[in-house]
Amino acid sequence: AATLKLRTLAGVDRPAIATVMPTPKEPFVLLDAGANPDSTPEMLLQYAVMGSIYSREILGVENPSVGLLSIGEEEGKGNESTKKTFSLLTQSAVNFVGNVESRDLYAAKVSVAVCDGFVGNVVLKTSEAVAKMISNWLKRMFKQNVLRMLGYLFARGVFKEMKSHADPSSYGGAPLLGANGVVIIGHGSSNAIATFNAIRVAVEAIDHDVNHLIEAELKSINSKA
Repeated sequence: AATLKLRTLAGVDRPAIATVMPTPKEPFVLLDAGANPDSTPEMLLQYAVMGSIYSREILGVENPSVGLLSIGEEEGKGNESTKKTFSLLTQSAVNFVGNVESRDLYAAKVSVAVCDGFVGNVVLKTSEAVAKMISNWLKRMFKQNVLRMLGYLFARGVFKEMKSHADPSSYGGAPLLGANGVVIIGHGSSNAIATFNAIRVAVEAIDHDVNHLIEAELKSINSKA
């Protein structure tokens, strides 16, 4: 609906959903997280540019590293689309560090992880399910006896800090990068904190002129093609 109403920025084929994902170190941006299940290599290059600018301007990463999500770190790994994307990213101005495997995402190896919307949505929902499983698992194990419950009381501050660090509401929502306007996608169960942070992120996107930066970078890339 946002794409039909607002259209896209110059140089953008289709907008992408960028999701900020927590790690024990710094968060990374995953895109596309579900807007475009079928993405061309040219679109993946656009995602890399948009994700880099968002990481730099909104998350404050000085020189965001970009990784292409694939089944192996070697250049030749992946399908035909990822191989062609690898070549495009290598020739671009983004700080491309090569392929990255899904198991390395939460080791904060890259600031931006690029993939099509099918893969990105699978990564996002699998991550959410694993996080929920671990949370329920810990609750059940701590309730097994009195000693464990006492242990939980002593470690409660640690768990509270960990929950706060991984709380998606602190990031506000997922921006739809590439739309000709500022669009933040919130979850249906978003609370007041998530809504507040979604507005905050939208204001920061305007203050940092994110859309104009995206257009300028893509124009520079297309002029060299």
